[in-house]
Amino acid sequence: MDLSNALPIIMMVLVGALAGTLAARIMKGDTFGFAINALLGIGGGVVGGILFDMLGFEPGSNVVRVLNDSYGLNLGGTFIGQIISATVGAIIILYVARFVRGGRSRSKR
Repeated sequence: MDLSNALPIIMMVLVGALAGTLAARIMKGDTFGFAINALLGIGGGVVGGILFDMLGFEPGSNVVRVLNDSYGLNLGGTFIGQIISATVGAIIILYVARFVRGGRSRSKR
C-alpha cells in the first residue's frame, strides 16, 4: 500500500480523535476512548464543515495568522481549521445526542 494514499486517512482519524476528545471534554468532562472519539470527530468534521461552509467562514484562518505572526511559525491553515471545524461539529453532535437522550428519559418518567 502506498503511503501517499494512506496519509489522508491517517490524518482524518488523528484530527477526528483530537476533535472528538476536545468536544467530549468540553461537553461532558470525559472522553469515550480513541475509536469513539475518532468517529465522533470525523462526524463532527462533516457537520462542522457543512456549517462553516453555509456561514461562509474559513475556520482557523485567524488563529493560524496570529500564531504565525506571534511565534514565527508556518502552520497550515487547513489543519487548524479542520480541528476547529470538527470540534465545533462534534460539540453539536454531542449536544443533540444529549437533548434526544434527555427527551427520551423524561417521557419514560
